[in-house]
Amino acid sequence: MKGDETRRVKDFMGEATSSTASLYIHTRAESFWRYMLEQGTQSLFSFWPSALGVAVRSLVYAPLMGCGSSMPYMENGVQLMYMNRICLGKGVYIDHGARIHSSIAGVKIGAGSRVMFGAYLCAYVSNPIEGEGIEMGSNCWVGVKSVLASGRGGIYMGDNVLIGPNATIVTGDHDFMDTETPSVDQEYICKPVTIGDNAWIGANAVILGGVTIGERCVVAAGSVVTKDVPPFTVVGGVPAKVIRRIDR
Repeated sequence: MKGDETRRVKDFMGEATSSTASLYIHTRAESFWRYMLEQGTQSLFSFWPSALGVAVRSLVYAPLMGCGSSMPYMENGVQLMYMNRICLGKGVYIDHGARIHSSIAGVKIGAGSRVMFGAYLCAYVSNPIEGEGIEMGSNCWVGVKSVLASGRGGIYMGDNVLIGPNATIVTGDHDFMDTETPSVDQEYICKPVTIGDNAWIGANAVILGGVTIGERCVVAAGSVVTKDVPPFTVVGGVPAKVIRRIDR
């Protein structure tokens, strides 16, 4: 799928036809044959439990993944889409039930990082742009059932970033001010999210598009971040405001 193709939300809705079947495949892989290869392989090996399953998936999945991925450590029940656009660094661990949905936008997870149970990393939108997916540094932690959603704009995280359970980071929003257009036809506006080294995002926090969170920042649990956060700062609340500075 090319990034300049124009597709809207409603193109993925409605009655099932041969064209929507084709759309379904292209939301999950770059071609029909890649879909058969990637999903067929996962259907054979994704459910194997225990350390044996982890070892087998490390060997079988690595050749299907992007940019020379090292042997990934994946528990059973992990779902991968656009495997050739997912790059996993050395020692990356993906916990049971996590889902990584890439696209031409790409998903890169740095060495030693962890994606925990039920987390959802999505770099797919109707019009993804190469390089505007999810890029994570080394030794990061994505908490249980967290959601990172890009595909346009991009989510860029430094090293040693901690994301708590149920946190949400999303780059896009619909142009809801256009009241003359049905919601499924409204323009999807995306802005990047950048998170500096050693930042800590608390449980249930929400970070919206266009926000930069500086180095060593702490976002309190349950906060909604709509504006940039300076380095060495603790913020909290809805919308998030500065609580205190962190002494260097």
